[in-house]
Amino acid sequence: MFGMNRRDFGLGFALFVILVGAVATVWYGLQFFSNQMLRELATQQAVRWGQVVNENLSDADATFQYGTISQEDQALIAAIATAGGVFRYKFFNQDGIIVVASRFEDLGTKNTTPYFTAEVRQGRTFAKAEQQEFRELKERYGSKLPYVVEAYVPVMKNGRFAGAIEVYVDSTATADYLNEQFTEEALPTALGLILLIAVMVAFILYSNVRDRNRQLQTMKRAHESMSRAEKEVLRLNEELEGRVQERTSELEHANEIAREAADGMKRLNEELERRVEERTMQMTKANDQLYRLNERMTKLNESLEQRVQERTAELQRANEEVKELNTDLERRVEERTNELQQAQHDLVRQERLAALGQLTATVSHELRNPLGAIRTAIYLVRGKVMGHELGVEPALERADRSITRCDNIINELLDFTRSTPLALENARFDDWLDFTVGEQSLPESVTLQKHLGLGDLTTAFDHERLRRVIVNVFNNACEAMVEATENGEMDRPPLLNITSRTNGQAVEVIFADNGPGIPDETLAKIFEPLFSTKSFGVGLGLPTVKQIMEQHGGGIDISSIIGTGTQVRFWLPIRQVQEQAA
Repeated sequence: MFGMNRRDFGLGFALFVILVGAVATVWYGLQFFSNQMLRELATQQAVRWGQVVNENLSDADATFQYGTISQEDQALIAAIATAGGVFRYKFFNQDGIIVVASRFEDLGTKNTTPYFTAEVRQGRTFAKAEQQEFRELKERYGSKLPYVVEAYVPVMKNGRFAGAIEVYVDSTATADYLNEQFTEEALPTALGLILLIAVMVAFILYSNVRDRNRQLQTMKRAHESMSRAEKEVLRLNEELEGRVQERTSELEHANEIAREAADGMKRLNEELERRVEERTMQMTKANDQLYRLNERMTKLNESLEQRVQERTAELQRANEEVKELNTDLERRVEERTNELQQAQHDLVRQERLAALGQLTATVSHELRNPLGAIRTAIYLVRGKVMGHELGVEPALERADRSITRCDNIINELLDFTRSTPLALENARFDDWLDFTVGEQSLPESVTLQKHLGLGDLTTAFDHERLRRVIVNVFNNACEAMVEATENGEMDRPPLLNITSRTNGQAVEVIFADNGPGIPDETLAKIFEPLFSTKSFGVGLGLPTVKQIMEQHGGGIDISSIIGTGTQVRFWLPIRQVQEQAA
């Protein structure tokens, strides 16, 4: 066949085997590269998702130890899962038990796979990619098996294993894209290589067969010439010289033919080298295309990471805006609640004051006449028994004091519930304060210190009402210190400091004692009408004091520290009134 022998067939078969092997190597090499690139991209995507979730959890300890996850973290996981193609995830605690999962039936189960103990618990990320069937993707792909990456991301705290995140990423779209690119770019390249190698094999076989046929024809002609020479050697001996010359010419001609054949082989070799160089350039171009494909895949990966970062930044900004809105809403709710509480408090206080006014009118009307009759009766009884030493004098004194106390209570109720204009009179405030304090009965155990700093300052105020303020505050301070000393609650001598000063617009008076102090819960109610911690009185002393100071256009505040003492500060504006001529 075309002058081919067994050796030519062997050479052709060897070249054919080399051709098939080269094509298979290139094909499977490209396919392996494509699958390896897909696996690497999908694994990086799955691992990156787990890392992003772990880095952005607001309370990772509560999530991985107790399975407690906030709504904010749930929204974060859902948003990142939507952006990253995650359709299933699981959170493991340090014992390998699932504490948070996208599927309810996975909660409470334990991971017993060897690679979880050998890889993940040692702080190494583990991932695998394969085609599997998942019910979450059944409706999307039907009978087609999706390409899924399963990745484990360990969570380390202080160098110790604290938990892990397992994510399932749907990379089917990426696999389809790479296969499409492989079909569009790698397949034509492989076919081009096959065609190139086939042409090279055919050319080598054709060159080898043609050269062999030429050699066989030359040898055949030489053999026929030698046969004719042997047969005719005797007969043509005489013509040997002439025939030798002719044969010499033929040999020279044969040599010329051989030289021409050598030149043809040289030209064929040069043509072969040219074609090999062209094929080499084509292979280089194919390699450049493959390199560009790799660069495109790298850019796609970088673009994907950038989109994940941008989406993460958007989620963070959204979370900050939600936090700001929640903070503003909480502040408004708190302000509204305080306003409602204050309004309710004022309404209750007004109702109580109204009830107190009605009660006071009734009490003053119904009790004063009987109290006057009792006082008259006691006066008459005292006159009858005086000098007879019947032993009823102390009882009569107690009854008279009780009547006075009841009368004072009625006066306090009337003064608190009715509003009368102030009787303002100009006076040197320090002189009036020193005289008023000096009128009071100071307990023997209490030391009084006065620091009067107003000098000749004169202002207008209602002397009688402000005297009630001074008396009430003075008595409260002395009674608190004496009672604490008698009960053993104080181990220091009772001390009361009275200070007067001015800021240029108002007069301030400060009563500071070193008594036991007032508890916070009592201090909060101290100005409420009818609130009292004493076993006597009706709880109108300090509310009346506050009312008097507010009528003067001033105010009062009380601060106290348990075990240190109490400070009462009240103030009224500096003003003058026009005194009418007598």
